[in-house]
Parts: sequence; structure tokens; C-alpha cells
Amino acid sequence: MPLDPKRLARDAKRAQAQRPDSTIGRETTGVTRAVRAGLPVIRQLRAAGVTWAAIAEALSAQGVTQGEGQPLTASRLTAIVTQVEAQERRKADREARRRTRPDLTASSEAVRSPEPPLPATAAPALPSPVGSNPRATEEEIRRAGLHDLHQLLKKS
Repeated sequence: MPLDPKRLARDAKRAQAQRPDSTIGRETTGVTRAVRAGLPVIRQLRAAGVTWAAIAEALSAQGVTQGEGQPLTASRLTAIVTQVEAQERRKADREARRRTRPDLTASSEAVRSPEPPLPATAAPALPSPVGSNPRATEEEIRRAGLHDLHQLLKKS
């Protein structure tokens, strides 16, 4: 069966538009979504000394339940909060590592980032290859890149 690329693109865009906005693709329960949305408030309540059991009970009173309508328990709430916080840390770590990659250009960052693109005058300069020779050979550029890669992957 031949594939119609135009139809594929159109159908994929329509399917993407119909998907709910989510920060992760694996979110399968409403409990995780509700905890993620209420995490700043949950943190404030915990800082004020409110117990996990009281927070879980309050969430259950607002319709956030686990399983087949069972009330949310304190242990389940702490597990979900721990999971969401770990996901946030991993996401922040990935973004920090990505910002340090020298092979990414300003245009590829702008495609993936919701921030407005930088003006052309503020674009970072390409790292100069070995030495200050502006006419480095292709081999020197490759060797400099390989050296940078070895430095990046070297075990400390």
C-alpha cells in the first residue's frame, strides 16, 4: 500500500491538535495530572505544617481519587509527588545539559524552545578551532571536535 506523505502530515497535525496538552507523554491518570497542577500549593501546605494525610483527604474531597473512585491515600500522594518532582529534576537536568552543547545553533534552540529567538547580533560565535587560525583545515576542525567530545565524555 503506497503512503501519501501529504495526507500523513495532515492527519498527524490533526491528531496532534486533538491531543490534550501535557508536560509528559506517559501521564495516564488524572491523579498525576491533578498533583502536577497542584504541586506549588501542596508544597506551600507542607511548608505550613499540613500533613500528607490532610492534603490527600482534601484532594479526595475535590474529586481526585485513585482506582475506582477510592479516596487518595497519603502514601499514594507522597509517591506521586516524589515521582513528579523526580521528573521535573530530570527535565531540568536535560535542559541544562542541552544548553551546554556546543553543536547546537541558535536556530535549533529556537525551534524547541518557547522563548522568542535571539536577535542576529546576539547569536553566539562559533568556537574557534585549534589555534587562532581563521582558515583551519577540515582535519583540524574534526580533531578539535573529537578532542572536545573526549573531554566531555571523560570519566572524572
